[in-house]
Amino acid sequence: MTLTRLSDALTPSCASPGNLPPLPVIDWSKIGATTPKHIDLGKPGKDTPLPKADIVVMTWTATEWNALDHVFVSSDSEAHVTSHSFRSGWYWRSNDKYIKGAYYLWGFYRMVEITNAAGEALRVLLWKSDAHLAHPPWAGGLMQMVREVINEADPQRVYTIGTAGGATVNEKLGDTAITNAGTIRIKKPENKDADLNDKSVACTSWFPAMDLNDKLQDNLLFKLSNVVTDEYLEYLLCKAIHDPKDGNTDWAGHYTVADFKNAAIEGLNAPKGLNKKDVPLLTTDYYFISDGTDTDQYSALEMDDSVIGYVAGEMGRDYVFVRNISDPIVPTKTQSGGDIPTALREAWSGQIYQHYGFYSSMNGALLTWGTIAADKDLKARS
Repeated sequence: MTLTRLSDALTPSCASPGNLPPLPVIDWSKIGATTPKHIDLGKPGKDTPLPKADIVVMTWTATEWNALDHVFVSSDSEAHVTSHSFRSGWYWRSNDKYIKGAYYLWGFYRMVEITNAAGEALRVLLWKSDAHLAHPPWAGGLMQMVREVINEADPQRVYTIGTAGGATVNEKLGDTAITNAGTIRIKKPENKDADLNDKSVACTSWFPAMDLNDKLQDNLLFKLSNVVTDEYLEYLLCKAIHDPKDGNTDWAGHYTVADFKNAAIEGLNAPKGLNKKDVPLLTTDYYFISDGTDTDQYSALEMDDSVIGYVAGEMGRDYVFVRNISDPIVPTKTQSGGDIPTALREAWSGQIYQHYGFYSSMNGALLTWGTIAADKDLKARS
């Protein structure tokens, strides 16, 4: 076995069942579709304004970026979570005057063409953001980045996609919540001046078409049941307990995988795109996992989207949030009724995200593609 993570090397008592598989080649013919078309942008420099686009699709983490590239750019080959080779084809856009303690702003991009159901060849700008609500340059920099992207690319629609926590046990690992609404909760003092706390957003002028969801669900979405096995969950619990940063060996012997099982991580053989129109997601600037009783009014839990919607709405652009469930609800009680420590719940959630978020991110990216391809209303810019 090859060790691929530092924590693997530091926790020899946790024996890995083996490496998880790569993301598979996508056979678009299964749904009567073709690969998104790559648009050659030449050799733009970091100061070159972004190219014009009909749609911008934003994502955030390296794992989400890898999965986005796999679906929209490199679907003819497998994708490995540890590989960075795909990044070489992306362009860097920077705007140095707005850098406030963060590097490589604003982000990386590529352009593809997707023909929608009306026969319109839409230019789709794929954007990997390096601004984030919970890190420098904080809310102010994140909002300015969105303004810059919209001003330069001039899209008609803005998608934000990526991983998220489940709001209830009904959102299973590998599902994707699609919503037009969000609510913001702010705690960090660095974000106070942005005046975003308790703000709510909703795009009432548009909601994406989901006509291709069934085909995607039946043929292309990654079934998490292929990788979420009892043997692998035992390994993840061991890692959560013995992790040198977030673990606590005092937990050893007191908790079993059965204590962490619920509907959100069982029956994972039929991932879905969930229509959550008008059901807001919750955007926070702090890490938060629900106990399953305090968030049933939300569609998902994440850390950026409502801020993007807030800016996009101010600028008169339609927007939607597509969030794959990579951090499902974690039980608060053991099977015998004892309390599960918050720190252990968070450590478990972190292990689930680290090992399975790559697969759920593929599903979110595929469903994003599906809503673009199924659209019958958007006209390509002339």
